[in-house]
Amino acid sequence: MLKSNNNQDSRIQEISERKTIDLNEDKLLINFISQKKKISLIDVRCLIKLFKAVFVNACYFNKFEKKKITALTTKFRDAGRRSAPWQPASKKVPGRPQDGKDGNRINRWLMDKNHKFYATELDATLVEIKYYLQAFSMKNAPTIDHLNISIKKIFTPWLIEHEVKPGLYKDPLSRESIDFKKFINDPSEIQSGHLNPLDREGKHELRNTFLMLKRSNIIQGNLKINELVNLMEKIVEEHKKNPFSI
Repeated sequence: MLKSNNNQDSRIQEISERKTIDLNEDKLLINFISQKKKISLIDVRCLIKLFKAVFVNACYFNKFEKKKITALTTKFRDAGRRSAPWQPASKKVPGRPQDGKDGNRINRWLMDKNHKFYATELDATLVEIKYYLQAFSMKNAPTIDHLNISIKKIFTPWLIEHEVKPGLYKDPLSRESIDFKKFINDPSEIQSGHLNPLDREGKHELRNTFLMLKRSNIIQGNLKINELVNLMEKIVEEHKKNPFSI
């Protein structure tokens, strides 16, 4: 058994360093890594490549377009391992606010440790893996039964709070189901959110990060989720007492 584990760890090391994935050969490593008592940086470097490969394969199998699949994997990478745009102005057009297309998103662990976008490579990569699990848990999410692997329970609750099953994932604020088909057709409607905002000393780590509806993220603003819910309760109560009319 020890020899077998050593062989598996050698494969994990190899996958973490190469670009291509052979799902037929490598997919069972997902279960092997999930059972470890302590996950290493090499493990997560391997795991993110496996999950991306599984996600792309599942989307193809479920007839989603290549261009749209790539848009989502890019979104997960930019929201997970890479920082949001962090310079005040565009490099391309002087005076214009800088955006992601300027290309200055960088890996979070390369930033100053005191920067709000900073995260260790381990944490940032686990967050990105969590986004894949949340996507697989959305309503109308692609299934992976054809791959003969199961990720339903093996990452619960340490990486994701619920089982990985289509229809279970809900927006952390509105608590409404997020539809994968709507998401893949318009990725801008889903954003990376934080229960405790990064401006409020929140961290980019597993327990603080969630995919959420753009509308919910705008409503949340710079408030913690519990602060916003309390504020909304007060607003509703006041409107019941003194309705506003035009």
